[in-house]
Amino acid sequence: MGRTEELVNLAKDLIDKAKAEGPNLRLLGGLAVYLNSPKGRTIETLKREYKDLDFVVNRKGVKGLSRIFNENGLMEDKQFNALHGATRLLYYKGNEFQIDVFIGVFEQCHKIDLEQRITMLPYTISLGDVFLTKIQIHKMNEKDVKDLLMFLIDHDFGLENKVELNELEYILSITSNDWGWYTTARDNLILLKDFSKDYLTGKDYDRVQAVIGYIINAMDNAPKTLSWKMRSIIGRKMPWYDEPEEVRLE
Repeated sequence: MGRTEELVNLAKDLIDKAKAEGPNLRLLGGLAVYLNSPKGRTIETLKREYKDLDFVVNRKGVKGLSRIFNENGLMEDKQFNALHGATRLLYYKGNEFQIDVFIGVFEQCHKIDLEQRITMLPYTISLGDVFLTKIQIHKMNEKDVKDLLMFLIDHDFGLENKVELNELEYILSITSNDWGWYTTARDNLILLKDFSKDYLTGKDYDRVQAVIGYIINAMDNAPKTLSWKMRSIIGRKMPWYDEPEEVRLE
């Protein structure tokens, strides 16, 4: 069994055990992309290694989660958890890999409250939130680019699959209310359009180009709130994103 399969199996086992006992636990990060991209993950140029697990848990489920993790041989980082336990927890599987748990909210370059939509899918956060947790990274690396391209191979947010329109509407509710969110997401989508030629060819390339253009157009044309418009006046003269000091999602 490879590392990816090992991590996926452990994640699903932990999520199932948490569900049986109360906590709402879901995957985010690279493995959430992987699980939601059955076609994209088969493209050789988009394949990558997965080293760690990233979860979100609902706030009320934190106490029960600690017991479940301990019973499954996962060691907690007591010092880190004592300092940051209100928002984030760290566990380890021996010396093999790290398990990162965000509590209710995911916050790095931008902030997303995941609590209300945490149970929309059985093992991962919602499709819209998977996209947002990746597109919010101000300085994307190759793993982020691969993840987003992989994801957009399978998900078009309503371009053809109208079932996903509700997820686009959710994304727009964030980017149309927050100029900073809009700016980071739009900048990264433009980068993806350019980088996609290094990883994709033929119909896959054409599809991703179309999906990216469709999302950008939707973001640009969605009505903006007053707070969005006020912040846009300041523009890039002031920082519009946070610089996280902590380890990023795998």
